[in-house]
Amino acid sequence: MSKLTTVLLTLLVLLAVGVGVLWHNNGKLNEKVSDLDASQKSAETITKNVLTTVTLFNQISEANQNAKAQDALESQRAENGIKTAVANDDCANRLIPPDAVKRLWEYADGIRSSSDNPATF
Repeated sequence: MSKLTTVLLTLLVLLAVGVGVLWHNNGKLNEKVSDLDASQKSAETITKNVLTTVTLFNQISEANQNAKAQDALESQRAENGIKTAVANDDCANRLIPPDAVKRLWEYADGIRSSSDNPATF
């Protein structure tokens, strides 16, 4: 064999080995890309679920705040209505029986304790 043929065959073998190594590395990189794509999709799904959950909790919190504000407004209206109704009545100058006072305090305490419960339906 001539020297040129030997050199060309050597280059051809080296080229074949190089292509084989590149082919092998390409396969490994494709596997890593697939794994990273799956991880990214999983992370995106988790992030989306967390965002949805936070949004839902914010909406519930806002609804609870609005309900409490509405309850306070209705309570104030009722109080003003009662004050107006009994303003010129002689019952406004009489003492309330102790049993009635006790029952009203118990009722008010019951309302306060139920408003501490975050689960409002």
